[in-house]
Amino acid sequence: MSTLDNKILIQSVGFGSDKLFIELNIGRVLVVPYSYTTRLSQATQEEIKKYRLIGDGRGIHFPLIDEDISVEGIIRDFGNEVKRVNISLPILFLDEIDEFAKKHHLSRSALLQKATSTYISVKKNL
Repeated sequence: MSTLDNKILIQSVGFGSDKLFIELNIGRVLVVPYSYTTRLSQATQEEIKKYRLIGDGRGIHFPLIDEDISVEGIIRDFGNEVKRVNISLPILFLDEIDEFAKKHHLSRSALLQKATSTYISVKKNL
């Protein structure tokens, strides 16, 4: 189903050292590594942070690198191992993860990697 039919739109964009955090109007965040496109991966933080939402929130335009990405394209590419795009958990759960990680002196990704590794090893032993 098309994101246009569902009215899934971008509310805000955040910037990490190696990924974009795209908050959607449905209470989810798309975590998109800069390696998603060649132009993003080669851009500076200053070039990436100069952006504007396009299509009433359906996409992002980065004028300094002449790049456009859309929610629909990101969701379409989800699951492609080469792209490594993740659709994350609801925002409230991410807050819980961050709080737990902070208490245990871990980053969110370190905590999620550890949890994933533990889950896989437990599954293998069942």
